[in-house]
Amino acid sequence: MPLLDSRAMRKTPMTPEEIARRRDEIVAHHGPWRVHNLQLARNVSTMGEGVPEQETRVRRAVQTVSDLSASRVKGLRILDLGCGEGGFALEFGRQGAEVVAIEGRFALAEKADFAREALGLRHVSIVRGDVRRLSAEEHGFFDVVLALGILDRLDAPAVFDVAKRVGSVCTGFALIEARLAARPRATHVSDGIAFRGAPQREHAATASRAQRLASADRSLDNERSFLLTRVSMLSLLARSGFSSIAEALDPLASEESPWFAAFKGRRVALLSAPQVNAVFPPGWEEARPPTPKGGMARLLGRARR
Repeated sequence: MPLLDSRAMRKTPMTPEEIARRRDEIVAHHGPWRVHNLQLARNVSTMGEGVPEQETRVRRAVQTVSDLSASRVKGLRILDLGCGEGGFALEFGRQGAEVVAIEGRFALAEKADFAREALGLRHVSIVRGDVRRLSAEEHGFFDVVLALGILDRLDAPAVFDVAKRVGSVCTGFALIEARLAARPRATHVSDGIAFRGAPQREHAATASRAQRLASADRSLDNERSFLLTRVSMLSLLARSGFSSIAEALDPLASEESPWFAAFKGRRVALLSAPQVNAVFPPGWEEARPPTPKGGMARLLGRARR
């Protein structure tokens, strides 16, 4: 359920002084904002004037969604998975979208909900929940799904299940940011398909649940995550119901964490060449290492023996 209280239903906006006071109360209880420096009122922001923040990623997301939606952000229904302090969700709300934002950490969800209330965004809902339980029955359907830094924090098989859940609630396109494995070091099979990637440690095995929840830049609770290779990520999105996948390029983006726009379309049928309609595209396959020849092959053979 959305994080609402009696103050969230008030009809009169908060004064800048009240916003500043409540912000300071939340900082005293949950610690300072660390990611999004949101301007909540005149001369009142979450991190202070002139403090560096990460709003360039927010601008990139809004620009990409605007471009892919023919500059129509207003009126879109957007889902933000793992919203954190709420920077993406609140900006889309201010742009006129109806937003549902899911966050598993109570401290971050409370920060995001306070900022939502301070900005008077009644069409934004901050929901404390686990993205691994995403469903159309509970959350509905969305024109756009933001999965920015989520899939690469999940372990197998959760990463495969969440990707399918994203596809099941998305009616337009999903914007996905994820770290990729440089080299495949492990294989997991899902629905009979082998996906390659590399395990990544998220938390120490001895870390308590409280310690894991305090690490806001890590997974919610799983000790390890499974980073997919580029090919396996594309294959997973294709098998999660997305018909086309494009890479959203940006000069400030990291090559290790690309952004993909995955479109939920319907497979078209060719009229001029109907013979190809019955053939399903084979999809992507991992590149095979070159076969060694000559002396190298003999050396490898001896090493195996």
